[in-house]
Amino acid sequence: MNPSPLSALALVAVIGLTLAGCEMAEESAQKFTEKAEQAVQDIAREAVSDTVTAFNEQIDEVQKSTNEMLGKPEKEGAEEKPQQQEKHEQPEQEQPRTFPNESVET
Repeated sequence: MNPSPLSALALVAVIGLTLAGCEMAEESAQKFTEKAEQAVQDIAREAVSDTVTAFNEQIDEVQKSTNEMLGKPEKEGAEEKPQQQEKHEQPEQEQPRTFPNESVET
């Protein structure tokens, strides 16, 4: 039995289409894998972000309760400013006043 040139041509075309189909399937699988990987990364980032946010909120609550137990006000910045102003005023009050051209004769 001799294969006819027409059947050989059909066989080559089928093999070619099969290989092209496999290559397209491989490219499609690769794109799907990349999209799935990106989706997993996005979900992981979101989960980590939510976890960090919740953790920061818990830390804030602990700091507030600690400050309440120690009797400190909520905002430390408001307390520091008056103390700094007092420090700047004290040296001026402690220094004796001097007048220009005042000298001590001996």
